[in-house]
Amino acid sequence: MKRLLLLLIIPTLSYSQITYDDILSINSLKTFKRVMIENNFEFSFIDSTFVMENYFFEDYWYGLNINRSDGGDRSSLWSIYFKHDDEFQFRFSRSGTTKDGETIVMDTPYDDVIRKIKNRCRYVDIFNRSDLDYVCYQCPQSTFKGYIGFTVNDGVGYVRHIVYNDYIDSNEKEE
Repeated sequence: MKRLLLLLIIPTLSYSQITYDDILSINSLKTFKRVMIENNFEFSFIDSTFVMENYFFEDYWYGLNINRSDGGDRSSLWSIYFKHDDEFQFRFSRSGTTKDGETIVMDTPYDDVIRKIKNRCRYVDIFNRSDLDYVCYQCPQSTFKGYIGFTVNDGVGYVRHIVYNDYIDSNEKEE
């Protein structure tokens, strides 16, 4: 009976989780959307930012099990595709609250993804995006150009695709 119960619970725990392989398969907005839809993420919104004359930056936001109460969208796992530079990011909430109100760090898919990056990829450098430093790795099995970086800030684990170019190489690396 316990084994049957365990077999019923395990698929629920792994259901709708983003994986290392999913992340490395993203190489365009179209594959990003495919991965999001196949993993039961819900479209939230497109954030358009006016930059120059007739030019907008579009960021596509998807969330897992979005809670749309209180007038705003909330999710423990967000994904964003930054169309202007063809980069993407996942934001994993890593903290939770116990019944006693104590804040704890939870083991999330972020931890599994990071373990696999460290074991399967080659460390490159530290790069900065949006005022966050990311430790970056190059993964031979990735389908995208550039690196995969990760960091933790304010209880959120970030995994971000960072496109390699001369600007990053010359202006953002610490010497």
